[in-house]
Amino acid sequence: MRWDMPVFNEQTVEFNKVYDGRWDTFRGLGKIGEYRVLAQTEDCVVIRVENDTGEGDMILYQVFDGVFLMYNDFHMSAYASVYQAVETMLAVDYCREGSLALELDNGMYYMKKAGNVCIDSRVHHRGMNYFPTNHYHGITIGFVNSLAEKAISQYAAGIPINLAEIRRKFCGEDGYFIIQEEETLKRLFTDLYRVPDKAKLPYFRVKVLELLVCLSVIEAKNIKEEGSYFYKDKVEKTRAVQKLISENIEQDYTIKGLAEQFEISQTALKECFKSLYGKPIYTWLKEYRIGKAREYLTEREDMSIIDIAIAVGYKSQAKFGAVFKKICGMTPKEYRNQRH
Repeated sequence: MRWDMPVFNEQTVEFNKVYDGRWDTFRGLGKIGEYRVLAQTEDCVVIRVENDTGEGDMILYQVFDGVFLMYNDFHMSAYASVYQAVETMLAVDYCREGSLALELDNGMYYMKKAGNVCIDSRVHHRGMNYFPTNHYHGITIGFVNSLAEKAISQYAAGIPINLAEIRRKFCGEDGYFIIQEEETLKRLFTDLYRVPDKAKLPYFRVKVLELLVCLSVIEAKNIKEEGSYFYKDKVEKTRAVQKLISENIEQDYTIKGLAEQFEISQTALKECFKSLYGKPIYTWLKEYRIGKAREYLTEREDMSIIDIAIAVGYKSQAKFGAVFKKICGMTPKEYRNQRH
């Protein structure tokens, strides 16, 4: 989805000091640290966070008092979050594409992967965020309880919605809960990428109320959470494995050899790698190798096809050609020739 964003003077500010009245109802959201305001209209504000690994944009709408909807578009590998909620909150995050590993203060990481819905109290949100695939796209719908409860009771009279009960059911006192796949929720968030331009605010309001009704009737005990949480040492070892194989793609690897080298069990490595990078190790490495081969075919006229095959880990030109054609739909030679 593309958003037309007017250009404003860039500035670095704290969130709850930005607006003169129009966004006062976000005073309970808390401070997210330094960022730049890229655009501001009557309907939304666009902010950017950035560091030496890339940048992330957030398009933020006020739906009701104390209720916000935010489109997230990150292209970076890591971000140190300093966010701290100043009031009791409930946040629902939908990962549309990419992945995110959030470091918690209990020595664990939890993973957000494509299709996941994460229900979060935002108590443990301060810490390192890693984007293993270097991008993350999704939607956040947040509720500042003291403000949101009053607004929802006004706009949703007759609809049985209890924010405190939803938060308790999924988050307890200060926790988080990841729903791997739930078709109704997935459809709801997917619809938010097809919003009619002339009816954004009414549409957002309908979808927010629909979300709360869905969460009210879902039984957390019936939702599977496996594969969402990993100890910090397993995540760090898995990231080290990915760094090794991506920087030395000409080498041959086995799961057993990598597991022994980094002192992690084969099962843990396979599970954690797939959670972080969205694919099994061999599938990820094969696609990464072919991606590098495409770069060489385009940019390195001095390299023959057999040179490129060897450079990306294939001893046989025939094997390289077969894998390349399966992924790209043409032979390496055809790919190189079409670039001219």
